[in-house]
Amino acid sequence: MKQEQIKEKILSELDSRIGRLEQHAEDEKPAGNPYSELNHALSHAIGESLQEELRDVRQFVERL
Repeated sequence: MKQEQIKEKILSELDSRIGRLEQHAEDEKPAGNPYSELNHALSHAIGESLQEELRDVRQFVERL
């Protein structure tokens, strides 16, 4: 596999993971169960940070 193909495969995987995180962020917030609400809030906070990190990694790979 050529270097450019590897790069495109990595970028594609990063795009897929970023997309899944964005989709998960739009999930409906559970109501009535405080543990589910807390889990959703934590997942949302972690997901946003992870999206930013993945976007930074994607930019790095693009510059290679």
